[in-house]
Order: sequence, then structure tokens, then C-alpha cells
Amino acid sequence: MASRHVPYTDMSDMGRAAQETEIQRAANQQLIEEGRVIKHKELEKMRREEENKDDSSSERPDVIIKVNNGSTSRLSSQRSSADLASSISSRNLDARELRAQLLQLEEKVKGAMLSNVQLDNDKQLLKYEVDLLKDKLEDLTDAYASLNKTFLENKRELAYQKMQIVELTHRLDYARHQVEARDQLIVEHGLVLIGGTNADDNSTLSNMEELTTTNAHISSTNKGKSTSNNSNLVMMNGLSNDNNNHSKSNSLIHQNGDKSSNHLPEMVLITKSTAELLNTLSETTLDKQIQQLFSMRSELDARVEELESQLREERKRFEAPATRYDSKNRTNAAITEDIKHELQQSRNQAQEYKLKFHESCQKISALESDPLEISDNKYVPVHVFYN
Repeated sequence: MASRHVPYTDMSDMGRAAQETEIQRAANQQLIEEGRVIKHKELEKMRREEENKDDSSSERPDVIIKVNNGSTSRLSSQRSSADLASSISSRNLDARELRAQLLQLEEKVKGAMLSNVQLDNDKQLLKYEVDLLKDKLEDLTDAYASLNKTFLENKRELAYQKMQIVELTHRLDYARHQVEARDQLIVEHGLVLIGGTNADDNSTLSNMEELTTTNAHISSTNKGKSTSNNSNLVMMNGLSNDNNNHSKSNSLIHQNGDKSSNHLPEMVLITKSTAELLNTLSETTLDKQIQQLFSMRSELDARVEELESQLREERKRFEAPATRYDSKNRTNAAITEDIKHELQQSRNQAQEYKLKFHESCQKISALESDPLEISDNKYVPVHVFYN
């Protein structure tokens, strides 16, 4: 408000100055009029004095003639001539003074006219300056309003940024504490952190969904054998305290969508023994290693089922009535020996596949029981059940 009162005071002072200028101009005009009247009066007076002077000069020869004609009237004429001369000299002095005063008045009038012209010029200049100052005042008022609006916006933005900084600082401290707790848990349990360098996050999530589907199928086909293995939990990209976190994490993933999947690096905490087992595989990334193990397991399962079906067929063939085999015993002795030999080879091969199958099951169970994946407080727990 103070900044608005200052221009108003300046305008009032300028208005007063303009009023004083108008008053002074009116006084100068009045002075000029008075000078003109005085000049007119002086001219009239000078004209009358000249007329009187002419009359006195015409009367002077008559007085001289009268003095020469009579001696009696000489003294009186001398007195009258002396009085006339004194009156003429006094009139001449008055005329000179009046002329001097007239010249002074003319000089004053000229000075007043010059000052009046100068004042008119100053008045026009001041009017122009007043208009400029009014325009400048309007511009400054608009600029002040704009700056005040910008200041308020910047003030609100600054307050919002401060709140964001405080919130981010708290979140950073919380994340640091979590990282410290994670490192401490890793050291206490003697685990190894692997992955998170060469894998694609989106492919990781899709592969984990495939693994979830595969494990669900395995668990549905092995309901009788899966009750003892419900505690085996593979935790990808985070930590879990109980089996209920499985549904929570899945709902979190569905809510976040692709945005959350873009922030899921492939990192896993495993034991040293499990890491050594993974190093024996040909693949480099953890995702591909797990896929390789599951593919090996599926191949072994298929091979075992095939061998079991062959074994059942062979058993059915050997469990036929004894009369059937007795009638052909002599004629097909060589064939029977070959069949026994092939059966023994099949059993040996089945035993070998069973050993490989048990080794792969051990590897998978080690992966299922040990890993703890950590990444940005987000995880995708997947139950894995095995035979």
C-alpha cells in the first residue's frame, strides 16, 4: 500500500505546482494589463504636457514685448517669467521621471512576458512529464501485480518442494536401514548374492509366471505328496515371513502392472553350496539356469514315465500263464535270454535315470529351500512343490 501512496503524493505536488503556475500567469497578465493602462495614461499626460508647452512658448514673445513697452510692468513680468520657467522645468523633470518609469515598466512587461512564455513552456513540459509518469506508474503497477503473482506461485512451489525433500529424505533413510539390515542378514546366514546384471526384467517376470504355472500343475498332480513341502518357498525380488505374503505380493503386482515389473532386477540370495551347484550348469543367468533345471526335470520325468510304462509292459508279458511260457520255453530259449538281457539293460538305464532324477531333485530342492531374493522392497513369491 505504501508503494501506491507515493505516486499519489507526487501527483498532488505536481497539481499544486500547476495551480501555482496558473496563479502566477494570471498575476503576470494582470501586471501586463496594468502596465498597458499606465503606459496609456503616461502617453496622455505627455501629450497634454506638449500641448501646454506649445501654449507657453507662444505666450512668451508677448510677455517680452510687454516688458520692452513699459518699465512699470517689468518687475511683474520678470516674476511671472521666473514662475513660468520653474513650472516648465518642474514639468520637464516630471516628464523625464515618467519616461524613466515608463521604460522601467516596459522592461518589466517584457521580462514578465518572457517569464510567462518560459512558464508556458515549463507547463507543457511538466504536463508531458506527468503523462509519462502516469504511464510509467501503470506499467509499474502491472509489473508489481505480475511479480507478486509469480512470487506467490514460487512460494507455494518452494513449500511443495520442501515437503517432497523431507519425504524423500525419510524414504532414503528407511531404504538405507533396509539395505543395512539386508547386508547384516546376508553376513549372518553366510549367503551369496547373485544375478541382477545381464537379465531382462520383463523376461524375468514372464518366466516366473511360467514357473508359477508349472509348479501349480505339479502341485495339483501330487496333492498327496505336497503337504510336507508347503514350507519350501522361492522368493524372487524380496523377502517373505509367511505363506500369506504370496497373495499380497501377487495383488501388488497386478495393481502396479508394467511399471512395477520394470523395476524388478533379477537378484537372488542363495547358499554357497547352491551357488556351486549352479556354477556347474552351462547357462550364465539365474533365470536360464532355473529354466534348464526345470527342463531337465521335465525330461527326466518323461523318461521315467516312459521307462515305467515299458517296465509294466514287460512285467505283463512275463506274468502270462505258465503254460504259455512252458510251451514256448524250448523253442524260444534264445529269445527269452535276449529279452532278459534287454530287460536288464532297461532296468539299468531306468536306475541311471532315477539317479539323475534324484540329483536334479536335490538341486531343485536346494534352490527352493534356500534362496532369498532382494530388490527395492518388491517380491514375487512362488510355491514350488516337488516329488
